[in-house]
Amino acid sequence: MTFLSPGLLWGLLALSVPIIVHFFNLQRPKEILFSNVAFVKEVKKTVVRRVKFKQWLLLLLRLLAIALLVCAFARPVILKENKQINDSGRSIAIVIDNSYSMKAGNEKGNYFQQAISLARTIIKAYNKKAEILIMPSSNLRLNYAYGKQEEAMEALGELTIEQNDRSLREILELQKDIFSKASFSDMEMIVMSDFQESTIIADQLEGIKQDSSIQVRLVPLASREQKNVYIKGHQIESKILEKGKPVSMSLSLTNDSEENIKDVNVRVVLAGKVVAINNTDVDKQSEKELSLTFTPTESGWLSGEIQIDDNPIDFDNNRYFSLYVPASEKVLVLEDQVSYNVNLLYKNLFQTFDSDIFPIRNASTVTLSDYKSIVLVGIKDLTSGLQEKIRNFLTDGGSVLFIPGDDMKLESVNSFMSSLKIGTFAEAVSIKSGQKANQAELDHPIFEGIFTDPQNNQEFDAPNIYKYYPFKTNNSRVQTQIIRLENLKPILVESDLEPGIMYTFTIFPGDNWTDLHVKSIFLPLMFRMTQIMSQTGNNETGQTIGSYQPERIRTSNTQDLIIMKDPNGNSFTPEQYVQGGATTLNFSRIELQQGNYTIEQEGQLLKKISFNISDQESQLAYNSQKDLKNLINATGLEGVSILEPKAEQISRRIQEEQEGIPLWKYFILGAILFLILEILVIKLRLN
Repeated sequence: MTFLSPGLLWGLLALSVPIIVHFFNLQRPKEILFSNVAFVKEVKKTVVRRVKFKQWLLLLLRLLAIALLVCAFARPVILKENKQINDSGRSIAIVIDNSYSMKAGNEKGNYFQQAISLARTIIKAYNKKAEILIMPSSNLRLNYAYGKQEEAMEALGELTIEQNDRSLREILELQKDIFSKASFSDMEMIVMSDFQESTIIADQLEGIKQDSSIQVRLVPLASREQKNVYIKGHQIESKILEKGKPVSMSLSLTNDSEENIKDVNVRVVLAGKVVAINNTDVDKQSEKELSLTFTPTESGWLSGEIQIDDNPIDFDNNRYFSLYVPASEKVLVLEDQVSYNVNLLYKNLFQTFDSDIFPIRNASTVTLSDYKSIVLVGIKDLTSGLQEKIRNFLTDGGSVLFIPGDDMKLESVNSFMSSLKIGTFAEAVSIKSGQKANQAELDHPIFEGIFTDPQNNQEFDAPNIYKYYPFKTNNSRVQTQIIRLENLKPILVESDLEPGIMYTFTIFPGDNWTDLHVKSIFLPLMFRMTQIMSQTGNNETGQTIGSYQPERIRTSNTQDLIIMKDPNGNSFTPEQYVQGGATTLNFSRIELQQGNYTIEQEGQLLKKISFNISDQESQLAYNSQKDLKNLINATGLEGVSILEPKAEQISRRIQEEQEGIPLWKYFILGAILFLILEILVIKLRLN
C-alpha cells in the first residue's frame, strides 16, 4: 500500500490533541471530609479500574478515528504487480474501426457510435498529464504528435465511416510508427472494433513482434449475429448497348446469415428512374443469381444503381454502376489496299458511326485518341511508328479491326501481332475449288439478333474461301475463333486485350479471296463488330473502394487538368499524369464514398465511374471476447489483453492502473466505525 498524497500525512500530528486533552484535562481530586472513613473503603477497586480502562479506550478510539481520517485524505492505494506510481504521464493511442461493418449494432445502437461514446469516457478517465492520439483504422496516424484531452475530443467528432480493410495484424505491426512521437515511456494502444472475420481478423497474427513497452487493449463491440442480404456482384451481359433496346444485367444476392430471408425487393434505377423490379427469397448461407432486363431511353454516359430492401443493415443496400450507350461514335478507317466493299460500308451505309477514311500513309497526321475504334484495311506493311501508336491506342481502351492485304510483309505484321501476344501469320494459302467457312460461333454477341434461329447452322450463309493467311493464335491470351473453315483454320478471330479488343481477319474482302463481301452476312457482321469495338471498355465502369486500379482516360487534350465530381456535385482534382494519348487517374490518396462520379475536362463529360464498398464489409461474422482471447493465447502475443466494452469498468481499470486500487473509502468507513464505538463507550455505565 502507498499514498498518492503523502504530504497530508502530516495531519497525523493532530493525534497529539486528544492525548494532551486526556492527560491535562484530568481534575485534581477534591478533598471531601467524611465523618466516617469507612465510607471511602466501600469504593471498590474494580470500579476505579473500569473507569480508567474506559478513559484509555476512548482515547484509543479517538486516535484511530483521527488517524484513519487523515490517511483517507492522503489517498491510500494498492499498486498492482509491485508497480510504482508514474507521475510523468502516459501516451495513449486510441484506434477506432471506422469500416462500414461498424454500422451494424445491437441493443445499444450501432457499433461505431458505441466506440465514439466509449472513447470519450476513456479520454476523461485519464489524468491531465496523459497525452492522447485518436485515429481511425482507415488512416492510422503514423509519426504524429500526441495532444491533450481537448484535442482528442475534437478529433473524435471528425471521425466518419469509410471503406477500409486495415487488419489487426497491420495495426500491431505499425505500433512503433504510431508511438514514434510519444513523449512518455508508458504507452498504451486501445483498439475498438467489431473484429470482423473477413476484414480486421482476415490476416494471421503469428510472428508479430510485440513491443514490451506498449500495452495493447482490444475492445470487441460486436455481441450478436446479424441478418444481412447484400449484392455480391453484378454484370452487364449485353455486349452491345443501344438506345431503346433491352439490356441484360445479372447480379448475385447473398444471404450471409443463418436465417432464410423472404421477399427481398430488388430494383434497378437508371438515370433516376426505376427500370426493373424483382422480388425473391434467399435461403440462409446461400447466393441467388438474378437476371434483370431494362431499356435505356437515353444515349451517352448513364449512372445507375441496384437497390434492395434489407433492414436493419442498410449500408450495403445499394450497388452502383455506370454504362455507356453510344449515339454516333467516331471510327477511323486506314486503307493500305483499298476495299471498295469496306469503303462503301463506312462511307455510305453505316450512318450510326461518324467515320473518317484516310490512306494509311497519312496515319501520322491523325490523332488516334479522337476515335473509339480503328479499321485497318488491306494491310501490307506496318511501320514501327504506326505499330507503337496502335499499341498505345489499344492500351488506352481502343479497339481495332485488322484486315490483311495482298503480299503482306509477314515480318513486319507478325512483329506487331507478337507484341500484342495475339498470334502470327504464315504465307498465304490458295484453295482452287474453295472451302466453306461454315464453322461459326453463333452464340457469340457478334451474331446477336442476326438470325431468326441462332441454333440452326443452316441459317448461316457460309462464305467460300479461296485464299487465306494461316493464323496461329497465342494461347496466353483469351481469344475466340468466331468463323473457321471446314478444316478449322480461323477466318475471324477475336482477341481480348483488356481493356481494348481486336478482331483479326485472315482474308481480304476481294473476289480472288472470298465471296464473303457479297453474302448477306457481311454487312451485319461488320456492323456488329464495329458496334462492339465502339463500346469496348465503356459498357460498365466500376471500382471497389480501397482496392483502386489506375483509370486511363482517353483524351486528346493533355494540357488541361481532369476533374471529378462526387455524387453531391462537389468537384475535386484527382492525382493524374499523361502517358501517350491518355491521362491516368490515381485514386489511392483520395477518400471516396460509394456512389457514381463524373470525370470531366473543361466542362466536357469524359466518363462516369462507379465506386462500391467491398463485399467483405457485408460479411458480418465477428470474433467475440472469447474468440479473441483464444486467438491471442494461440499466437502467444504478450502485452495484449481483452477488455469488456463497459464504460464504467474501463474507467475503473484506467484509474487503478494510473493510481492503484483506492482504499480511502475503507478508511472513511473505519473512522466512522470508531466514532460510533466511541459514542457507545461514552454511554456505557461502569458501575
